[in-house]
Amino acid sequence: MALRRCRNCVLPENYPGLRFDDTGLCNECIAHQRRYVDVDLNGREAALRGILDRYRGRGNGEHDCLVPFSGGKDSSYTLYLLVKKYDMKPLAFNVDNGFANPEAQEFMKEYTTGLGVDLEIYKPPSDLLKRVYRHAMEKTGEFCSACVVLIPNTINRVAWEKGIRLVAGSFCEMTEKPPASMANMDAVRFWNIMKDGFSRNELERDFFFPAWKRLWAIRYIDIPDYIRWDVPEIHRTLAREAGFIKDVSEFRYDCRATPYSNFLFNRIAGYSKMDFLLAGMVRSGFIERSRAIEILSSSDLSLPPPGFPELMEEIGCREDILSETEGRSALDYPGRHSIPRRIAGLLRKALH
Repeated sequence: MALRRCRNCVLPENYPGLRFDDTGLCNECIAHQRRYVDVDLNGREAALRGILDRYRGRGNGEHDCLVPFSGGKDSSYTLYLLVKKYDMKPLAFNVDNGFANPEAQEFMKEYTTGLGVDLEIYKPPSDLLKRVYRHAMEKTGEFCSACVVLIPNTINRVAWEKGIRLVAGSFCEMTEKPPASMANMDAVRFWNIMKDGFSRNELERDFFFPAWKRLWAIRYIDIPDYIRWDVPEIHRTLAREAGFIKDVSEFRYDCRATPYSNFLFNRIAGYSKMDFLLAGMVRSGFIERSRAIEILSSSDLSLPPPGFPELMEEIGCREDILSETEGRSALDYPGRHSIPRRIAGLLRKALH
């Protein structure tokens, strides 16, 4: 039996906390208007300019800020704005997680050269990454939680080491926000997953940047929080400026593990990442609901995508890894309590 979906945004009925009104409209659509439409964009951009003015020239002399750069549309456009509109000197920084799309890597090099922006790519030791991915897969039935910890920790470490005090990210909450119940991977939970397979010292550099350093010395902002993030216009700009040709419905094309990540997420959660990503795009008016339904209907997540056995072999997992991990989840392991996490967030805002 097909899942009931919101009449507007395509979220399925088993999405956490979802409720429908009498017309079939979900509570996420109702909240979207308040969070992202009825806002003072002029005031927000003024706040962004104030932040950038504060950090311009404050860093190591070479760079005002660090931009986490994947070669995707959002981080590419963030770089474009910082250079062309806001007169910043960013360092484009990429973490190669071992699944980098060669096309995206080549685009990153060409694009940053064209913008006159320095690019640095960091790749942790391949053997360590494969061991971490394999261990995560065996313990939790997925391996993307490792990247959720690896990438921000590496970004903060490099910013600290280079004396850069502002990180300008490109995460768009309006179109990409995951459900809270599936977005709470933190260093405590990650260590509880990893500790029977690794020493703390093995993982320290890449996965455990000291929280106090970030709290006191590094400010993190996401540029889409401050301006109108118009995805079709972003695509048009990048096509014009850099020959960037992608469909607005494409996600995470910079990582070749994306289809396998979506499959494993759906297996654990009962709905896919594409469900909430496409829902965000529909709510924001960037794609039609009919197109989102077409994309979702074309994907059979009851079976692993082609190439899944080869990817598992690449990280050292056995052929029967799916049957061995049935019912497992990262949420089986305790994480940081929510109250200290909220206090830390408030302190970061107050200090910066």
